[in-house]
Amino acid sequence: NLHHWHWHLVYPSAGPVEIVRKDRRGELFYYMHNQLLNRYQTDRFAQGLGRVESLTSFRNPIRVPYYSKILRSSNNRTYPPRYPNMMVSDVVRPNDRLNVTIASMESWIAQVVAAIDAGVVVGVSGTSVPLDDPTGIDILVNLVERSALSINRNLYGDIHNSGHTLLAYIHDPRGTYLESFGVVGGLTTAVRDPMFYRW
Repeated sequence: NLHHWHWHLVYPSAGPVEIVRKDRRGELFYYMHNQLLNRYQTDRFAQGLGRVESLTSFRNPIRVPYYSKILRSSNNRTYPPRYPNMMVSDVVRPNDRLNVTIASMESWIAQVVAAIDAGVVVGVSGTSVPLDDPTGIDILVNLVERSALSINRNLYGDIHNSGHTLLAYIHDPRGTYLESFGVVGGLTTAVRDPMFYRW
């Protein structure tokens, strides 16, 4: 968790462009998350558990529960649990300035997959930007994480962070119960939740 938090501190997705733009940022984002996943997978194999099952749809129940039992020091409340077989739903919480829909996620993912298949992404002005040069991974990750460097935020959305949001608010997507996000929604705690690795 400390490594994950520190990485995102050094390589933020938001802020002034001169702070966000760092050499090989996209490549390092991919590498860091891949290494975390490899370590988790190795730990699972060492315990006789199977391969991590990728999260391929937000429309299926999340079978695995998670009870973090972590106390949030900022407000002295525990992180909310995720019960077995909960369903992800659109997160619409105006007081938290959150509006993430499953349909938007599906559209953004389809657009990114199409860009990868075509080997080009579409810029805001409609220009084609190739993904085959040394900075292709940076361009792609800046789309997926929707950093300040994304070349077309409206078309490609914010897949990475919005996925965390959908999972983090699975227990209270409308804010009805005034609950805050689950551990997968925080940089300092996300790695504790098995859904981090599936996502």
